Amino acid sequence: MFMIDTHIHTCLSPCAELDMHPSALVDAAVRAGLDAIAVCDHNSVENAAAVQRAGDTAGLAVIPGMEITSAEEVHILGLLPDLTAAMELQAKVYRALPGRNDEKAFGMQVVANEFAEVLGFNEHLLSGATTLNVEKVVAAIHEVDGLAVASHVDREGFGIIGQLGFIPPGLPLDAVEVSQRMPLPAARASFAPKGEYSILCASDAHEPKDIARAATYVLMQEASLAELRRALAGEGGRAILGGGRPMEDLSLHILDIAQNSLEAGASLIEIEIMESLQEDLLTILIHDNGRGMDPKTLAKATDPFFTTRTTRRVGMGLPLLAAATRAAGGTLVIDTEPGKGTTIRATFQHRHIDRAPLGDIETTLMVLLAGQQDKDISFKHILEDRVFELDSRDFRAAEIDLASPVGLAILREAIRKGEAGLQDHI
Repeated sequence: MFMIDTHIHTCLSPCAELDMHPSALVDAAVRAGLDAIAVCDHNSVENAAAVQRAGDTAGLAVIPGMEITSAEEVHILGLLPDLTAAMELQAKVYRALPGRNDEKAFGMQVVANEFAEVLGFNEHLLSGATTLNVEKVVAAIHEVDGLAVASHVDREGFGIIGQLGFIPPGLPLDAVEVSQRMPLPAARASFAPKGEYSILCASDAHEPKDIARAATYVLMQEASLAELRRALAGEGGRAILGGGRPMEDLSLHILDIAQNSLEAGASLIEIEIMESLQEDLLTILIHDNGRGMDPKTLAKATDPFFTTRTTRRVGMGLPLLAAATRAAGGTLVIDTEPGKGTTIRATFQHRHIDRAPLGDIETTLMVLLAGQQDKDISFKHILEDRVFELDSRDFRAAEIDLASPVGLAILREAIRKGEAGLQDHI
């Protein structure tokens, strides 16, 4: 399973911050726990190679890409198989991109290397629109074997629906993208109620702090465009498991804590969400049988600059969850002992204006159950007198392979049906 942000700008984009140079961008992505990114500057790929080199050094997969502005001022992402394809597409875009940049009016367009050194300034008007209509942009991307993704369809500005009012029938998009502004369940209902499009969640980051503010969880063999293509098509057990706003939605807090449990050697994770509207209380319990923490480690557990994780340089999971509970009038309690596992209890005032949304439980469960088939993971969601339960051991007993297309479909349907049933009669 891979966590990927497929829409990140560098300092080459005139609207991006100058500190989005390749090495800083990669460092921020690694700190956010990403496995892969796609670098997608406006109408150019001139910083993609440097980001790839910085990514190679840091162990981060980097897919070259470009955010092309059509003649209708629609933004379309081209996610590309390699730098050769990227340069070929860039040549087509440059031929269709009129105007020269005015730094005072539109900002600098910095070409930089992986050592944070400025190599020059792009003189094309990268903030402008090409003379290619939407159909020709998508065709140009496909001609170099790329994936065409409609950028931030939930936004009025430069989104295909905001600009055109609709997605043209027959336009062969490979996916649509939503930003951090829209939760994935709402995106599914709005843009793909019958599964018309695969949906990617991406940050559209223009400064380091926004990298991974939205991300997609993908079940694939490696972080490459070829594997992402198969996941979008649902081929060979690859799948888009979901996405959202890591460390903001409570469901993705749960996912982060559960991943901590797995790294602590847990073979059993029990998750329980209890919602009482009458008591104005939301409680999240997460128990594991991992190695637990000694008193010294426990004392530092909510320190954002302390971590035992090997996949993320800064341990933000528990500190951010603790902050989320405090913001909503609640508490975070950690009960742990070496060799006996850990139990985390987070409480929130349910109606508190600052309570983070529960978010997309489907994504959390798809990632955990499909990505960790050798672990025992149980889930219970209680809303007043209604209960939804799910247990990986039940699927295993029924010999359902949750990494297969059929198993993924069964799991997704079970989650959607169970969560929808909780909302009935409210």
